Amino acid sequence: MLNIAARILKQVIRDKRTLMLLLVAPLFILTLIYFLFNYSDETTDLKVGTIQLNKEIDNKLHDLNIDTIKYSNNNHLEDKFKDDQLDGFIVGKNDKLNITYENSDPSVTTQLQMKINQLKINQNLKQLSSAITAQGKIINNITAQLPPQIKEKMHHQEKPTVHKLETTSHYLHGDKDTNYFDTISPILISFFVFFFTFLISGISLLKERTSGTLERTLSSPIKKYEIILGYIIGYGTFAIIQTTLIVIYSIYVLQMVSEGNIALVFVTNILVSFIALTLGLLLSTYASSEFQMIQFIPIIVIPQIFFAGIIPVDTMHKVLQYIAHIMPLFYAADANQNVMLRGFNISDIYIDWIILFAIFILLLILNIFGMSRYRKV
Repeated sequence: MLNIAARILKQVIRDKRTLMLLLVAPLFILTLIYFLFNYSDETTDLKVGTIQLNKEIDNKLHDLNIDTIKYSNNNHLEDKFKDDQLDGFIVGKNDKLNITYENSDPSVTTQLQMKINQLKINQNLKQLSSAITAQGKIINNITAQLPPQIKEKMHHQEKPTVHKLETTSHYLHGDKDTNYFDTISPILISFFVFFFTFLISGISLLKERTSGTLERTLSSPIKKYEIILGYIIGYGTFAIIQTTLIVIYSIYVLQMVSEGNIALVFVTNILVSFIALTLGLLLSTYASSEFQMIQFIPIIVIPQIFFAGIIPVDTMHKVLQYIAHIMPLFYAADANQNVMLRGFNISDIYIDWIILFAIFILLLILNIFGMSRYRKV
């Protein structure tokens, strides 16, 4: 028993990657979570469009740290939301506010609703205070009169009227039941596509190498890029099938919110699957066993979910924001959310596609060069 224990200890000590996984990886993940949560800004800058809003209400909105943009009309409202990145739109009429929420991010909607409710309370308290003050003046005036005149004065005195501020809510995207899961579901789709494609492709190529199949292929006259493209086409076929199943199951079975064209979601996640495929192939060349391939998950895969939008990137520390912009899932999640939650079209997400395609090409080139280390001839 002691000999077995000693042998296992020696194996772990000799395998530097296993040692790193046991000792360093947990610290890395804990440190990452620490910075993500401790440098998060709980407040978000809010911006609303307004029509016919009186100056007093407008000033109160500014006091609540809500930026306002004045419009002459509410035509083409969705374009106004998109172009000026509005969180809400308020139409004022007398003592009523008609509010439309952008609502692609329920947390922002909730924050705006809380501030609007605070505004209502402040306005109603102000009206009540004015009414009490006016009533006090009436009482003082009446008590100053002779007793026979008191009833007559009270009868003819005009009583103050309290105008209660009322609101009506509308939602540009989703409805009042939209929740946090609806916001992160587009992120989860891309994450699962990325995770499973990465794992399967990496382990599959590793088996090719350990079984000698890859070595025999490399011994043939076939060129390196042809080998890589062959693997990508072969594994990519299954990656596309897997992506299709995940997207269809998520939208039609789990009923995830999808306001845009589902074809755009397919294209985005197919790009994600090919990035995961080439990344898995690349990293498998540095692993000598399936267990070592799994060791890459805490370092390569898990951080992707944090930087994809589970925690709003714009509330992170500046350094972490820069790191987020080199993560493929950051751009995939951005495209998915814009299509599924906001109903955007290809003209709004093509930059995300270009970046994802560029990452795929970069990994493809690295795979071709990485194959050289195994070529015997």
